[in-house]
Formats: sequence, C-alpha cells, structure tokens
Amino acid sequence: MAFPHILGVALGSDSPPKMHSFAYNFGVRPEEASQAHDVLGKLISEDDLGFFSGVYFSELAPIADLMDSAIYAQRCRDYYRSPGSAAAAFAAAAAGVAALGSFLSPDRHPRESEMVQYAKAILDDPASMRMPSVDYIVAWGLRMLYLRATAFPNSAWIASCTVMHLCEAVGLHEEDNIKKMASVSDAATTGYDADRLRRIFWTAWAGHNILSYEYDRSPVRFRALTCQAIVPAAGSVADQFVRIAQVIPAPNSPFRLECQQPLASPREELFERIKALSKLECTHPFLVMTKADLAFCFYRRIYQLKMDITDEIIQLIIESGNAAVGAAEQLAGQGRLFWNVIGSVFHYTCVLLAIDTPAASMHIAAAFKGLEKLVVAADTGLTREALSMARHLLSLKKDKKRKELAQLEAVEAGYQLFEEPLEESEAVVTAPEMGWGWDWSQFLVEPYLSMLGSDVQL
Repeated sequence: MAFPHILGVALGSDSPPKMHSFAYNFGVRPEEASQAHDVLGKLISEDDLGFFSGVYFSELAPIADLMDSAIYAQRCRDYYRSPGSAAAAFAAAAAGVAALGSFLSPDRHPRESEMVQYAKAILDDPASMRMPSVDYIVAWGLRMLYLRATAFPNSAWIASCTVMHLCEAVGLHEEDNIKKMASVSDAATTGYDADRLRRIFWTAWAGHNILSYEYDRSPVRFRALTCQAIVPAAGSVADQFVRIAQVIPAPNSPFRLECQQPLASPREELFERIKALSKLECTHPFLVMTKADLAFCFYRRIYQLKMDITDEIIQLIIESGNAAVGAAEQLAGQGRLFWNVIGSVFHYTCVLLAIDTPAASMHIAAAFKGLEKLVVAADTGLTREALSMARHLLSLKKDKKRKELAQLEAVEAGYQLFEEPLEESEAVVTAPEMGWGWDWSQFLVEPYLSMLGSDVQL
C-alpha cells in the first residue's frame, strides 16, 4: 500500500475522489459548511435562458470559446428537467452565460444582477473549492468576463488570478492531464474534449495576462506549461485572441521576437512588439480594439521610459487607434457594448494628446468625435466622466500651447535691432519654405547649411 501524502490523498475509485488532509492541520474545528442553492429556474425560465444564451454564443463565445453551444443547450435541457446538487457548478456557468447575454442585449433580463449573485454564491461555496471541476473553472471565467464589463479593474484582475490558480489545481496547463481528462467517460456529455480544454486554458490565460499588463500587475506564472496551442476553427477567433495576448512580455508565453540580434534597450524591445502586434490579423471588431489597447500600453511604457519615440512607432500607434475607433463605432451601432468599446477610444484620445506631434494632432478631432458618439450610445455617469476627462486633458494641452506661443511672441515683440526691412540689394539670404516636415533638431548642431541648401549664401 502506498504511503499517503501528508497533504492529502484521494480515496475511492468508483466515485469522484474525495481529498483527505492527513496531518495538514489538527482538525479541532469543523470545516466550513456548504450551503444549499436554489435551482436556476427560479431566476430565469428555460426559454429566456435559451434566448440570452443565444446572444452570448453569437457575440462573445467566438472570442471566449469556452463551451460547445450544442452540448451546452442539451445540458441546459437536462438541468431544467432534473436539477440536482451535482449540477451546481454547471448552473453557475449557465447563470454566467445568461448574465453576459443579458449584458450584450439591448433589452436586459430584469434579474441579471440576481443571476450574477447566484453564480457567485456557488463559486464561493467551500464544497466547490474542495474538488474544482471544469464547469467550475468555466463559471469563474464567465464571472471574470462579467466583472471586466461591469466592475473596477481590481475585481476583474483578482477573478482572473483565481481562474489561473484553478487551472493549475485541475491541471489544465499540462498536456498530459488534458489528455487524461478528455479520456474519461463523461467528456462527451460535458463537451470537454482535449481541444475544448485547451481553449478554456488559453482563453483564460490570455484574458488574465491582458488584464495584468493593462493594470500593471504581476501575472500568474506556471513552473511549466505544456498545454498545446489552440487549433483554428470555423466560427471562432479564440486563436487570434490568444496570439494577441502572447505578444505581451508575459510568463510562459511561447511568443518570440523575430529580430536576430540582441536588442539594445527596452524601447527597442517594445518597438519590436508593437511591430509584431501590427502584423497580426484580426477578423473581429473586439480584437481590433484589443490589439490597439495593447499597442497603447506598449507606447505608454516607452513614454514612461523617457526614450525617443520614432515616427515609425507613432505611425503604427495611429493606424491601430484609427482602426479601433472604426471598430468601436461599428459595435456601438449594433448595440453590442463590449467593455473596450469605450475604453479603447478614450485610451486613444489620451495617447494622441501625449504624442503631441502634428502627425498625431490631425487625428484628435476624429477620436473625440468617436468618443462623443459612444457616450450618446451609452449615456452613463462613467462614459460622461470619460468624455469630461478627455476634454479636460485637451484644455490642458491648449493652455500649454498658448503659453509656449506667448513666450515666442514675447521674443518677437522684443526685437530691437534691424526692425526695418533690409534694402533689396542687401537681402542676399533667401531661406526656403520650412514647415513641420523639416528636421528642426538639425538647427542645434553644426553644420546648419545642410538644412538650407548648398546654394545659400551667408
């Protein structure tokens, strides 16, 4: 007989394993009790669940490809006919699907918030945490998405960390475990074959690392990650979503920069990542905005490093931003208010103001126009606050420009010598027309003649 591990051992082979914590603690207090949960049917009818699930699977599931729609529909029918305690994790997942479908619908379900709390109660139940299932991970992933759409960044980021730790507890980060889980008898009825398990892991990994990078928090790191890549499938863009996230300098990312020689500075590395991001093909408006958001994050880090930002970097940022504004207006026009519809456009206006070049300034008007359209599409306190902040930043930029112009005009007003125009015979210097296209920095170093032309006589 094998010696039991001091931290726990699974006993019994004919039923789901139960963990016993031998000598893990004294056991002088009873373990936290589990709570009874009502059936989901008390909150939403089967027909309404089918409708809002349809919205989720048509709008969000192509990106967060967590479940097979046909198998999910059959499991919903089975649940409404014979709900039981063993189906609690699936009920939490179904509640999450319905809540997200309601969020993305023009007419929300009147008990959307209650469905969110229903799922949360099951996910917080100690019985669910003892032996987490794939349904439990999926339900947590759906909660992460809902929090990203409705709550503050800290809540969504912590939920994403929980999903990653659950993936590790179940073993979704390891290919050997995935194959074992896909070979069990109920894999066909739940829809969790090997391909689906890989999609669950990599989609959760991508969402977590994007949230961490945007929020500048530390992501979860696995000691080893052997889960195979997602295979592209018709009707799904999850593989594109994951490839976008893999460009982030994240732990366990399989992405490698193409440059052959070592990069000399963090700016060069971030520039290479911006270029790699720009080459990725995105066929969904949500991903166009996601790609732009990450490009803005890369730009912010270059800006904070106080390093030179080349025209090529600025051009790539502007191209991503303009595409994001178009994608955001498209989704808002359809009534699909994904969370980054407003965020990416607001982010872009801030970046354009920070770039502070004529090439960037010519796109500010279109960005503000797009932001105003989105505030009309979803007129809330937060959207109005975003527009107000963008306008305030624009006012600060204008005030700075006015002060700079006043300083230059003061110099001009202080001219003392040779205020009268020179006689025509004396005016031998004819400077060419110079605009923003000139390299003005050359005025700071010798020789100056290269800017004015070799035929200029001084």
